[in-house]
Amino acid sequence: MNEIESLKMEIAILKKELKETKAQSNQYLQNVAHQLTAPLGAIKWSIEALKDDRVPISRKKTLLSSIYSQATILVHIVKNFALMSNLEADHELGQFREQPEPIDMMMLAINLSNDFQPQAHDMDIKIKVDDNSFLKVFGSQQLEIEKNLVAQAISNIIENAVKYAERDTDIRISACTKEDGIGIQIESLGIPISAEEAKNIFDRGFRGHSAKQKVAAGTGFGLYLASRVMKFHGGTIKLETNNHISKFTLVFPHSRLVRG
Repeated sequence: MNEIESLKMEIAILKKELKETKAQSNQYLQNVAHQLTAPLGAIKWSIEALKDDRVPISRKKTLLSSIYSQATILVHIVKNFALMSNLEADHELGQFREQPEPIDMMMLAINLSNDFQPQAHDMDIKIKVDDNSFLKVFGSQQLEIEKNLVAQAISNIIENAVKYAERDTDIRISACTKEDGIGIQIESLGIPISAEEAKNIFDRGFRGHSAKQKVAAGTGFGLYLASRVMKFHGGTIKLETNNHISKFTLVFPHSRLVRG
């Protein structure tokens, strides 16, 4: 094959890759736009109802809770979008990186669970933090981590758990010790994850069949971003699944444990 033919083939391959990238980007933007529209619409209608003098005070309290819940979803989507955009630019999350600091993981888990309590309440779901497990695993120790990134990784998993859990069930957040590190577990009862899906669940843009059936819109980037964040910390995310029970564990290396 001469040099001109070789160059033509390379150009053809590049054109195909560019076309596929543009298609993926367009699909991603459409999904993000769809996800933003729902909470924005809910907030708008809740505010309209709050302005109506005919709506009783008891109902207005519920509306305020709903606004908080939908605002939490918005913040969560925007943060993921910002992180994903930075990864797409191949900046390795540079603008979001910060100096690691000692963090009380039980307090972080409690604060993050509180963010999603209103959303969970609407689904008759309870998010429970197992304080005893954190006290047993960490004692007076803390994890030296980049707080905002790890908080986003945990939030992504909690948000998925709420979104895909069965009604009137519990989501349990606990700490555990693993051979390769210290784990933060989020366990829920919800849609089934097949063994084949489990192999790809942390891949960029992947969504399982049951996930698409229950929630049509989605980017499939939440778990991918969480896995990237854990890699930056020298850790991993593990998934254990048994029928409808799913347990995601963020495992941090023992070297990140510091005295509180």
